[in-house]
Amino acid sequence: MAERDVPEGLIPHRGPARLVQTILDAAGTDVLVCGGWIPAESAFAVGGRAPAVIALELAAQAAAVQQALAGKAGAAVAPGYLVAVRAAIVRVDDVAANVPLVATVRRTGQAGPLATYDVTVTGPGGREILTATLSTHAGD
Repeated sequence: MAERDVPEGLIPHRGPARLVQTILDAAGTDVLVCGGWIPAESAFAVGGRAPAVIALELAAQAAAVQQALAGKAGAAVAPGYLVAVRAAIVRVDDVAANVPLVATVRRTGQAGPLATYDVTVTGPGGREILTATLSTHAGD
C-alpha cells in the first residue's frame, strides 16, 4: 500500500493537535500503521521536545483512524472516545518535536461500539517509545 494522507473527517483533530498525518500501511482490517509527529507548535512541546507520554495521543488518534476505516462503507464516521489505557510502558522521557513517529495499532477485540487495541509507537530507527493497550468507544 502506498503512503497516503489521513482523510479529513476521520478524526476531529486540527492544527497542532493533530498528531497522525499519514497512513503507511493497512495490513488487513485489524492492523493499521500511521505516521505522524508532535508539532513544534503543540502546547506540549517546549524547547523542541515533548513528554513521551504524548505519544499515547498519537496512538489513540491512529486507533481512531483504524476504527473509522473499519466502519461500514458509506456510513457516517462516528466519533471515537478513548475510554481506557492499560499496560502502558513509556520507554523514554521525551521526544523531539517535528520528528517522524510511527504508530502501529492492532485491534485485539471488539464488542459492539467498544474496541481494544495493542499499540506501539516508534521513533527514528525503529526505537520503541511506548507500548500500551487502549480501549475506545465509537458513537455518541
